[in-house]
Amino acid sequence: MKKFVSAACTGLVCLSMAACGSGASGSGAAGSDGGSGDSKKRITLAKENDVISMNTAYATDGFSFEMIAATVDGLEAMDKDGNVVPALAESYDISDDELTYTFHLRDANWSNGDPVTAGDFVFAWNETAKSPEAEYAYLFTQDGACIKNADEIVYDQKDTDLGIKAVDDKTLEVQLSKKCPYFLSLLTFPVFYPINQEFFEEQGDQYALTPDGLLACGPYVLTEWTKGQSLKLDKNQDYWDADNVAIDGMDVNIVPEVSTSALDFENGNTDWTKLNSTLVDKYKDNEAYDTFLEGYLWYLQFNMNNEYLKNDNLRKAIGTVVDRDNLVNNVLKDGSINIGGFVPQDFTTGPDGKDYRETADKFYTEVGEDGLKAAQEYWDKAKKELGVDKITLKMLYEPSDPSKPAAEFIQSEIQKLDGITIEMVSQEKENRIEKQKQGDFDIVLTRWGPDYADPTTYLNLMITGNAYNYGKYSSEEYDAKMKEAAEAETPEERWTLLQEAEKILMEDSPVVGIFQVGGASLKNPKVTGIEDHSFGVPYIYKNVKIEE
Repeated sequence: MKKFVSAACTGLVCLSMAACGSGASGSGAAGSDGGSGDSKKRITLAKENDVISMNTAYATDGFSFEMIAATVDGLEAMDKDGNVVPALAESYDISDDELTYTFHLRDANWSNGDPVTAGDFVFAWNETAKSPEAEYAYLFTQDGACIKNADEIVYDQKDTDLGIKAVDDKTLEVQLSKKCPYFLSLLTFPVFYPINQEFFEEQGDQYALTPDGLLACGPYVLTEWTKGQSLKLDKNQDYWDADNVAIDGMDVNIVPEVSTSALDFENGNTDWTKLNSTLVDKYKDNEAYDTFLEGYLWYLQFNMNNEYLKNDNLRKAIGTVVDRDNLVNNVLKDGSINIGGFVPQDFTTGPDGKDYRETADKFYTEVGEDGLKAAQEYWDKAKKELGVDKITLKMLYEPSDPSKPAAEFIQSEIQKLDGITIEMVSQEKENRIEKQKQGDFDIVLTRWGPDYADPTTYLNLMITGNAYNYGKYSSEEYDAKMKEAAEAETPEERWTLLQEAEKILMEDSPVVGIFQVGGASLKNPKVTGIEDHSFGVPYIYKNVKIEE
């Protein structure tokens, strides 16, 4: 047996935040009490959208993940650098064949006083895997954690249980169907968090809908939630690592207009707000301005059932004509970068310690006139093969930042190819996703955020039959290469095979990467420790600290 024991992560991350001209210190900003008259240390955040769900089984958006992770711990967590560190599991064993993980839980309680037990994980994981409405249930399968019986439950609706069991209250055993190199990384994701079964059943259909319908075992407790307006989280005094939670709580305001939250920041009422592309020029010289690279990849997905888009030269013409450098530097201007492949950069490293993109092939690198010339050559070939001179395609996108400005730019780029007309179909995110599921699109500008630190979080999406393969791409060669990678004997061989699989995908071009999201924000200089991550939970707040 391989034995792993690690000390709990106690260090505070010091995220550099330069001074804002207003010296954010008014009511509602760091260190204040929001006007109550006491001296509690709290921070105030501005977010564009409310939490969609606090239920770990059904949450699908980044902000929901953030708030869940602020109130519930998993077996493992991420430190500021994205490394896996202990959370509710203070140690674990791995069998020699690497198919059985045994986790040893620390002493920890739910906010109602109940102990956190191994049974809480068994219940939560089975409850999620067996629910047809749980979109992230696939992460239990061979498309994710490779937990025994998961494929039969999730994909075949077989009436059985996952290969997990509570040996006793403090010991959880997990059996895998095959080796999973990124298994521990996945455990930091909210769908793998525990649920108190007795409380869940008491709440019934009211579970997770209000603060009273939730329990916490993480650094904070959700105490107020006014839908569409605000959330209030207070420090969880009974948290197992409460000594290392340095603030008394967080106040989150839902502010759909970023211009409003930016003004609140200037007036000292907000400690953190994200900026959109229209505000970058206004604040880029402000000392509080900061940019960072996120893991989200925005890409074009083609409907392979479209009579024109079945032609690979047409798909390559569209992918090539978009001047990604112009897009990120002159339209988005928020730290986003040009990505032509299907795996982003700076989120995962190979066995050689190098970033995936550093050693993988580059795709769609032509820009400017070179890109237009190459795209025209592809389009000329496509016209001959299709027997047409003009076509009209519809592009689905969502009317929010950065999708809207990016989609409008992409439309203008594609229409540089004489004979191609792009009709724009604007749909709010939920409707856009529903149209994708129904195959109701020609081209869609969509995005994916990595759930764990491995290329397969992207590459698995395009395997034949994957639920997120909305364009219905199918390639025996690609599927075989991904299978070969999954069965590779060494990490080095696996990594090479994954890069070969991406090359097959990009040569077929059912999807083409456009840009990797950059985040621009304003940050209060008194606040450190807001950890941003390129995969999994976007922001973690456990180690927030307010400097005196």
